[in-house]
Amino acid sequence: MPMPTHRLIVALTLIGSEFLLAQAPSNTTLNGKYFARHLLMTTTAAGAVGEMRTFYGSLTFNGAGAYSFVGSQIVGAAAPVAMSGSGSYTVRSTGYVTLSNLQRAGSEIYAGIGPGAVVGSTTEGSGGVADLFIAVPAPAGAVNNQSLTGVYQGQTLEFPGGSAVSMRNTSFRLNAGGNGSFGDVSVNGKAVNLGDRATTQTVAAASYSLTGDGSGTANFPLGTGLTATTQLLSGGRAVYLSADGNILLGGSTTAAGHDLFVAVKGFTGTASAASMRGLYFHGGLRYEAGRAGNYAGASSANGTGRIVSSRRVRQAEGVLDLTGVNSYSLTADGTGSLELNRLRLGSGGELYAASGVSAVDNNNYELLLGVRAIPATGTGVFINPQGVLNAGSFAPVGAPLSPGSFFTIFGGGLSSATTVATSLPFPTTLNGVQVLVNGTAAPLYFVSAGQISALVPFGATGATATLQVVNGTVRSNSVELPLGRTSPGIFTIPSAGIGPAALLRADFSLISPTSGARRGDTVQLFLTGLGAVSPAGRDGAAASASPLSLVTADVKVYVGGRQATVLFKGLAPGLAGLYQINFTIPMNAPTGPGVALAIETPDAFHDMADIPIAN
Repeated sequence: MPMPTHRLIVALTLIGSEFLLAQAPSNTTLNGKYFARHLLMTTTAAGAVGEMRTFYGSLTFNGAGAYSFVGSQIVGAAAPVAMSGSGSYTVRSTGYVTLSNLQRAGSEIYAGIGPGAVVGSTTEGSGGVADLFIAVPAPAGAVNNQSLTGVYQGQTLEFPGGSAVSMRNTSFRLNAGGNGSFGDVSVNGKAVNLGDRATTQTVAAASYSLTGDGSGTANFPLGTGLTATTQLLSGGRAVYLSADGNILLGGSTTAAGHDLFVAVKGFTGTASAASMRGLYFHGGLRYEAGRAGNYAGASSANGTGRIVSSRRVRQAEGVLDLTGVNSYSLTADGTGSLELNRLRLGSGGELYAASGVSAVDNNNYELLLGVRAIPATGTGVFINPQGVLNAGSFAPVGAPLSPGSFFTIFGGGLSSATTVATSLPFPTTLNGVQVLVNGTAAPLYFVSAGQISALVPFGATGATATLQVVNGTVRSNSVELPLGRTSPGIFTIPSAGIGPAALLRADFSLISPTSGARRGDTVQLFLTGLGAVSPAGRDGAAASASPLSLVTADVKVYVGGRQATVLFKGLAPGLAGLYQINFTIPMNAPTGPGVALAIETPDAFHDMADIPIAN
């Protein structure tokens, strides 16, 4: 049984924001020739690597949803063979792209597009697979060695021989002289056959050569007494220079040469945490503890050393939608750390890359690339496609909505006046404004010119939700977003999505940084996005106290990584659109002012809020 609860102010869902005016991405955004590299591995039910495949070459997009490709493919231990074909793609107004997988029929690559690259991985489709796809616009004009100058921060993820037996991960700095020379290169990295320990080597007289279309080679000679298995970075790589010169992409072209080589133009000026700010799309491939996994999504950095991510993660157990927050740090040259990974911020903060090279975590081999999103806004009655967010977490675009969840829309011209619903059930028309979710009018809590807070109808079904605002007689643009069974988002105080969770003790007193909970306490947590309930909830209406509406999904709570005992999970009685979890803080939970508080469901994991726990 839940404990009685005071009415919480649902205005926790409100937060300010502003957007620039621009056009939203569409199929026409992806047009012309791109250089690409795609590393893909099939995986077993346990996540172990099976067959590996690598494509490298070019893709030509027609701006209308079709593409052709030509290049080479490496399968397993074989030598490269010519490969060509065609496929389809869709660019949504959010900036997300779905692309038919050129190496695996029947599946789709889920990616994001920025001015400098398309990056993503295969999260959609059946069967075990882990991969990373990167494509960069090809230069329009003639290219030569002088086109490559300055500092580039590089990383590789390699699977020599097409297996994880000699897997390696590196991080390095290239000084391109514009004359075909990289000079001596200091390489920090690790390899399975070298004991998984981070080490540093020097590659002498590294060089490069670029041809007119932007393709070329990079060469890293073997050092004295070293071999291809003992030197972390060696041999030749086919490389492609992006049109803006910010990315050098490539990899091996030898038999069984399954790898990814990515170098980003170094940050100019003096970098700090504030240099990393805004919305990025990212994709990554990782191998840890005998298991391969991949992910694609978006991340939002606020310039203060914390980056919030929403990512679709594919692992052996299936697809999981993850929302989380990580810490990052940057030194003056734009290098630093992203949690345990090495971080490299690119030119102007327009992109970033990270690798699993770490002196702390020897088991993780990973490569990640993030590119700044193309702004998506407009005029008139306009939904910002990148501004439809979970009202609890405010996780970046790509995090799904779910039936019964509170969400917030940012945009322009959404309402002629600011109006708040004053009674229950919440109306489906407020100040002449409606929000349609798959054609059904949603309950509205708050409307204003730039923001709306609403509830996803419990009856919403399907893999996606199409949203539209109707202001009087004027309809907005339509925005398509993922729809999941659950999409947990913990309300925080203040309502920023990260920091102290909205929690009450058993006596209804507020838990705060100055009045922390204790181990063994039973507390009440308030959130959104736990999905279907039984008995079914009524859209926008106060939840019943008898009978209680209980969440049907399995829900786990973790406090500092320790699983808590859940006593109640359901709609908060007497309130609309608010879920409540009562749980007992584990006796072995860590203490401190900001202990991590995470929620897990069968298809989502949310790890952004925290709880103060006193000694």
